Amino acid sequence: MSADLSVLDPVPSALGRDRGAALAEMSELARAADRAGYARYWITEYHASPLHLSSATPILLGQVLAATERIGVASCSMLPNHSPLVIAEQFGTLATIHPGRVGIGLGRAPGTDTMTAEALRRGPAGPAAFAVGIAELLDYLGHGEPSGPGSGVRAVPGEGTRPPVWVLGSSVNGARVAGALGLPFVVASHFAPSQAEAAVATYRSVFDASVPTATIEIPRVAAAVNAAVAPSEDEARRLFSTAMASAARLVSGCAGPLEPPLDDPEDWRALASGREGAVEEAMRLSFVGTPERVAAGLRELEERWGLEEILVLSHIHDAAARRRSYELLAPVWRS
Repeated sequence: MSADLSVLDPVPSALGRDRGAALAEMSELARAADRAGYARYWITEYHASPLHLSSATPILLGQVLAATERIGVASCSMLPNHSPLVIAEQFGTLATIHPGRVGIGLGRAPGTDTMTAEALRRGPAGPAAFAVGIAELLDYLGHGEPSGPGSGVRAVPGEGTRPPVWVLGSSVNGARVAGALGLPFVVASHFAPSQAEAAVATYRSVFDASVPTATIEIPRVAAAVNAAVAPSEDEARRLFSTAMASAARLVSGCAGPLEPPLDDPEDWRALASGREGAVEEAMRLSFVGTPERVAAGLRELEERWGLEEILVLSHIHDAAARRRSYELLAPVWRS
């Protein structure tokens, strides 16, 4: 049986369209993913980003839930930016309104620049503090017996909702936290592919189902990847040039809204300020082409890493082409 296929959406802004249009496109993409049979709709957390509009993740997930009928949702919440109690209350509310459809992914990075991180920060961000915060959140949500720092505090209406909780990570540090807590792990291989395989191996090697925080009995791994799918290889490469150009601008310190495809798919190199190698490395785990070719590449990755879920991120400028990319992939993946 194939791994679950899910959408990863950082809610990108696009040149030529305002922010309101980008948020409306999120709901349209969610409806398309719901119809196409995707398992979950993941939304990232970024702050003060020139590209991504996903700073208020619970609000956006609420919009997705309201716009769809079946698909699950999950966050990529940066735990050090928030009180565990607030996360429990926010996502417990969503889980109460939409039972069985809400999950929480927890990461340790701030998702922003240093100055904004300082303005957001509500606690330390080291691995030990991260693990403590996760345990506290699990207590609030009703996973196991309350034992953490907030064990005398109630999260209303979050208590007892027990939504699934994942640990997010791009390196072995996050993998160790996930394994030691007995939680499922999502590796951010869409931007840190060089460390992903080691992170997955580390997670499996330290996984402990006997600890009080454990919510699963065996390791479960999901991975995020980049993709662009189109009826032809040439069109897919043309659409994917937007993602490569965006990565080049990010690496060179000039991030901005998604731009239309390049005349030549290799023209992104002129935007990389001499750091072409860094761009290629960051985007190495990308699957571009026809639905059959992309699905074959994803199946190879699924088998190699033992994946239970694959999160697909498509940075495509045209909203209709972006939706079509997901719509083309889903039936081939299930076949």
